[in-house]
Amino acid sequence: MTADERLALIWLKIERANKHIADLNSAIRAFNATGPYIVRAKRDPKTRQPIHYIAEVSPIPVIIPMILGDAVQNLRSALDHLAQQLYLVGTGGSAGYRDKTSFFIAPKASEYKRHVSGKVEGMRKDAIDALSALEPYNGGKGHDFWILHRLNNIDKHRTIVAAGSSYQSVDVGSLITRRIARTHEEMFPGTKFPAISLGLRPADNLCPLKKGDVLFIGLVDGEIDEQMKFTFDVALYEPEVVKPGPMLEIVQHLADLVSNTVTIFKPCLA
Repeated sequence: MTADERLALIWLKIERANKHIADLNSAIRAFNATGPYIVRAKRDPKTRQPIHYIAEVSPIPVIIPMILGDAVQNLRSALDHLAQQLYLVGTGGSAGYRDKTSFFIAPKASEYKRHVSGKVEGMRKDAIDALSALEPYNGGKGHDFWILHRLNNIDKHRTIVAAGSSYQSVDVGSLITRRIARTHEEMFPGTKFPAISLGLRPADNLCPLKKGDVLFIGLVDGEIDEQMKFTFDVALYEPEVVKPGPMLEIVQHLADLVSNTVTIFKPCLA
């Protein structure tokens, strides 16, 4: 079997993961199309500041984290398939597949060094060296492999991976436009200042977003801007594993990581 033929077998899992990621994108778009986030504005009676806040937020449909789990499982499996192919190359295929062989990912460096030899037995030295160079453990250069591994374990053994909504950005362009427009029209009568857009990312994405969360606080006695636009996203919420962030971005990053990793091992499959 050639290196390309071995890669083709591994890529079946990656292609399946990519299909799930496309489905995840569609599911998130469908959820966002329902208008799940309602923003209201009020004035604080004590500070006299205008406040924009979440009045309603719909729960994330359970199908979304379920699809994520399917994608993660296929990505993790692709790495183990890579390890099996490296073993078959190292042994000449005479011994067949080996149950103990895996793309070993550990919670810390010391555990990786202690147990990795049993996972890579039979592989060629170039493959073993390349795997070790990845440092696939928590805190290593390959820390993201550990994230993938943990998410897969959560989905398989605990429950579906947790999801929540997050606050992505606020567009203060309409507020700035109105303020500048007044001065502009005084200086240049008969002309209009063009509308501008200025999106700002919050320091805290408020994940998981909940009813009553404050999104924006204006200046004292400032006008309430009903045109202010806010954006939200479906986030992965497993704070003990990875910083809460857009679910689609995280899983796509993991898919790219696996794809790139499999590709660089092609010489070890020849």
